Amino acid sequence: MKSKPEIKSPFMGINLDRYSGKWVAFINNQPVAYADNLELLMQKVEKRPFSKEPSVMLVPRKDEGPYILILLCS
Repeated sequence: MKSKPEIKSPFMGINLDRYSGKWVAFINNQPVAYADNLELLMQKVEKRPFSKEPSVMLVPRKDEGPYILILLCS
Protein backbone atom coordinates (compact mmCIF):
# COMPACT_ATOMS: atom_id res chain seq x y z
CA MET A 1 0.00 0.00 0.00
CA LYS A 2 1.29 3.44 -0.94
CA SER A 3 1.93 5.77 1.98
CA LYS A 4 0.61 9.33 1.96
CA PRO A 5 3.20 12.05 1.34
CA GLU A 6 4.17 13.97 4.43
CA ILE A 7 3.58 17.72 4.27
CA LYS A 8 6.12 19.80 6.13
CA SER A 9 5.75 23.45 6.98
CA PRO A 10 8.70 25.75 7.60
CA PHE A 11 6.72 27.13 10.56
CA MET A 12 6.15 23.81 12.35
CA GLY A 13 6.75 24.35 16.03
CA ILE A 14 6.24 28.11 15.82
CA ASN A 15 3.05 29.38 17.44
CA LEU A 16 1.76 32.23 15.27
CA ASP A 17 -1.35 32.90 17.40
CA ARG A 18 0.00 36.19 18.72
CA TYR A 19 0.34 37.43 15.12
CA SER A 20 -3.23 36.53 14.15
CA GLY A 21 -4.52 39.08 11.62
CA LYS A 22 -1.12 40.83 11.45
CA TRP A 23 1.50 41.25 8.75
CA VAL A 24 4.71 39.47 9.81
CA ALA A 25 8.28 39.53 8.46
CA PHE A 26 10.33 36.34 8.80
CA ILE A 27 14.02 35.54 8.48
CA ASN A 28 15.05 31.88 8.66
CA ASN A 29 11.43 31.01 9.53
CA GLN A 30 11.53 33.20 12.66
CA PRO A 31 9.37 36.33 13.10
CA VAL A 32 11.50 39.49 13.17
CA ALA A 33 8.84 42.22 12.89
CA TYR A 34 5.07 42.59 12.72
CA ALA A 35 2.44 45.30 12.19
CA ASP A 36 -1.28 45.79 11.63
CA ASN A 37 -0.79 46.68 7.97
CA LEU A 38 1.74 46.02 5.22
CA GLU A 39 2.82 49.66 4.86
CA LEU A 40 3.74 49.94 8.55
CA LEU A 41 5.54 46.59 8.47
CA MET A 42 7.62 47.65 5.48
CA GLN A 43 8.55 50.88 7.28
CA LYS A 44 9.73 48.83 10.27
CA VAL A 45 11.69 46.42 8.06
CA GLU A 46 13.41 49.22 6.15
CA LYS A 47 14.60 50.85 9.41
CA ARG A 48 16.34 47.69 10.69
CA PRO A 49 19.60 46.33 9.24
CA PHE A 50 18.80 42.65 8.66
CA SER A 51 21.46 40.24 7.40
CA LYS A 52 18.95 38.86 4.88
CA GLU A 53 15.86 40.23 3.20
CA PRO A 54 12.83 39.03 5.18
CA SER A 55 9.86 37.17 3.75
CA VAL A 56 6.51 38.80 4.51
CA MET A 57 3.08 37.29 5.00
CA LEU A 58 -0.33 38.07 6.44
CA VAL A 59 -1.15 35.63 9.24
CA PRO A 60 -4.83 34.67 9.00
CA ARG A 61 -7.15 35.57 11.86
CA LYS A 62 -8.21 32.65 14.02
CA ASP A 63 -11.71 32.71 12.50
CA GLU A 64 -10.31 32.44 8.94
CA GLY A 65 -8.89 29.50 7.05
CA PRO A 66 -7.72 26.89 6.78
CA TYR A 67 -5.14 28.11 4.29
CA ILE A 68 -2.27 26.51 2.48
CA LEU A 69 0.92 28.53 2.78
CA ILE A 70 3.37 28.46 -0.10
CA LEU A 71 6.56 30.47 0.28
CA LEU A 72 8.52 31.47 -2.80
CA CYS A 73 12.02 32.51 -1.92
CA SER A 74 14.57 33.93 -4.30
